[in-house]
Amino acid sequence: MKRVLLTMLILTTMVGCSKSIESGVTTPALSMAKSSNNASRYLAYQHSIQLETDEQKIPEIFESALASCREASDDLCTVLESRINTGRSASASLKFRAKPTGIQKLIGILGKRAEITNQSTTAEDLAAPIEDTAKKLTMLNDYRAKLEVLRNRANNDVEALIKVTRELSQVQSELEAVTGKNAQLMQRVETQILSVSINSVQNQGFWKPISFATSDFGTNLSHGVSIAITGIAYLIPWAFFILIVTWVSRIFWRRLKRPRANT
Repeated sequence: MKRVLLTMLILTTMVGCSKSIESGVTTPALSMAKSSNNASRYLAYQHSIQLETDEQKIPEIFESALASCREASDDLCTVLESRINTGRSASASLKFRAKPTGIQKLIGILGKRAEITNQSTTAEDLAAPIEDTAKKLTMLNDYRAKLEVLRNRANNDVEALIKVTRELSQVQSELEAVTGKNAQLMQRVETQILSVSINSVQNQGFWKPISFATSDFGTNLSHGVSIAITGIAYLIPWAFFILIVTWVSRIFWRRLKRPRANT
């Protein structure tokens, strides 16, 4: 009889919890999250700036930006991406994540080192997913607490204890997954993203393109010769085909003209 009662209690708790989740019960914490004052708190900002400077200054500005991020440890600055091309068309790109104050410091530092030619800001509203994860966390914590009470009551019933322990393990896994998702969403809200693109000045003087063309003359010549050889290789079989078709056409044409000549 005791085993039956424990099993019924487990099933009742599971059904009640699932109904609470589906019905979307509103807790005081969720009511505060839905208020208009908290709506702006759940915006994830992403900034983008484009810099233009002399070609030889790009590596210096690139290293300066990385050093500035390393020094902004209080603003939780992290380098998410860094690329640099020091070849003919020198350029660099970086992506940072930091607190709003750290992002503004980086923009100010880079603006002093080079000209900002383009700047934009976008924001993503994460209020809905954050509220959803908060609700799931509340329901899962409540469900886990009830299961722990059932586990303490089922000490003498091995079968009921196994069922409760299995359910607790599943709930704990779901709780950890939702907690991790909530932490990621909050990190996106509490920090901001800055994408930086550094390009060389477009006007490089009169002789710069000429010097590029002169240095590439040998490469371009060999490339042109290779294309010509490849073209000849493609044309040779077509030339034989055209000759054969022309020869056969002339034979048929002569045969068609002979009867007309005899008449």
